Amino acid sequence: MNEIEIEATIEALRALTGRLETFRHMEKTEIALPDQQKHYANLLEDAYTALAEVETSVDELRQELEYYHERLGEPIEPDN
Repeated sequence: MNEIEIEATIEALRALTGRLETFRHMEKTEIALPDQQKHYANLLEDAYTALAEVETSVDELRQELEYYHERLGEPIEPDN
């Protein structure tokens, strides 16, 4: 992962946490307003897009880490 990809991942994580912070401050009655529903739906879509970007980056990092671990000749047993 190069610097540009790292920065893009950080920005996606910031976008996700920003959307989550917005949701935390929204009241249920506020979301039910007709003009707010589209805004809420757009925020959800943005949050899921950002989450997918972060997940993809983390998966790529996991694969790279597993590759280097496998070079040691031992299977990976992650702690869950």
